Amino acid sequence: MRIAFTGPESSGKTTFSKWLHQELPNSILILEYAREYLEQNQTSRASEFDFQKIVERQCSSFMESKSSLIEIFDTDIFVLRIWNEEVYKLNLPELEILPSYKMDIHFLCAPDVEWEDDPLRSAPDYSERVRLFNKYQTELANCETNFIILEGNRGQKEEQILRALRKTNSF
Repeated sequence: MRIAFTGPESSGKTTFSKWLHQELPNSILILEYAREYLEQNQTSRASEFDFQKIVERQCSSFMESKSSLIEIFDTDIFVLRIWNEEVYKLNLPELEILPSYKMDIHFLCAPDVEWEDDPLRSAPDYSERVRLFNKYQTELANCETNFIILEGNRGQKEEQILRALRKTNSF
């Protein structure tokens, strides 16, 4: 089973992916490579070159399926695609929707949590995060992905995750 968390920045992707990994001891967690890359290179903004390196590495993690395990991704191809559309506008074949990037379920995190300041984040404005959330929702629907919108407080979102996974008989 492949599970991805997606949505605008500071919406809970990492929080919920780490929480779910704790809940499912037989799972593996694949973290967002962009954060690791930017921290290693001691920069808060990715150049076009940096972005291409991030895309290359993150997309390779989508293709390295561990079919016998539950894989939890704290980002997905839609994060990279929308980041590219919003900032770089590069023609990168890696950003096409490939079968090897397929997730069994995407959890789209609503921006209904308080903004957490972080030097790697750039969209503290709530209306901007809502605009991006709507873009994610449209993109996921257009690509006919299986996705659940996570809304409410943390406990409500955790229950939404567990309920969705129980329906798939994976939990």
